[in-house]
Amino acid sequence: MVAKQLKFYWSPQHQLFSCDGAKLEGHGYIQTNPSHDLVHLLIAANGNMPWQPVETREQTCFAEYNAVMLEHLLVNCFNTAAVGSMTAEQIIPEARKFLKWFVSDHYAPFPVSEEEAFRRFAEHLDIECIVRLFPYFYNLRAWEWLSPDYRNEIYDLEFTSEDDPVQDSPEWAAETNVLETQELVRQKLTEALAEARVLKPKPEPVVAQLQSNLSSQKKWKSGTGFSSVWAY
Repeated sequence: MVAKQLKFYWSPQHQLFSCDGAKLEGHGYIQTNPSHDLVHLLIAANGNMPWQPVETREQTCFAEYNAVMLEHLLVNCFNTAAVGSMTAEQIIPEARKFLKWFVSDHYAPFPVSEEEAFRRFAEHLDIECIVRLFPYFYNLRAWEWLSPDYRNEIYDLEFTSEDDPVQDSPEWAAETNVLETQELVRQKLTEALAEARVLKPKPEPVVAQLQSNLSSQKKWKSGTGFSSVWAY
């Protein structure tokens, strides 16, 4: 398999995230944290899952669901192993609880139920890929946790979908907490996928019901103000 080439650039004035020929670019203030936006690229590195919150509303819904679900699982693992503010038993239930609100309220009307979105999320998730790349997320999330001024800083990272920071860097390999958190991520992603496997595919909501919901004029989230750029 050919490695995907990824670039992550985040500053208060400009954001650029790319995977091979696809680029997601934003200008000006952005509400999301750098670690959330990095997760979009982890989804891109994973492959076979929507990662760009652009183009159509449906793609935006699924791209944001995928990123937010993975983000919450990774953050909860970080909070458990590195911060100690959560127990391991809370990691998946708390993530699912948040995403149920995300589907039923924040991004309503969502194209499918939360259970179906979770099933689709798990269907193509590559645990080994996410676990290998997790140290990049750990490093960024730790800095967000430690630095009160992290949103005014610049972050620049180039990596590939085949990177293995722990194997490639003695510094990473010596970080005991990173390794422990990485193994917790492996365990909890495996449990999440097992939980999702028992869910059976469900049909999408009746179109008439969606049209009724849309007619209420409730505004839907349009991502984060990004534009999609394709470069070949």
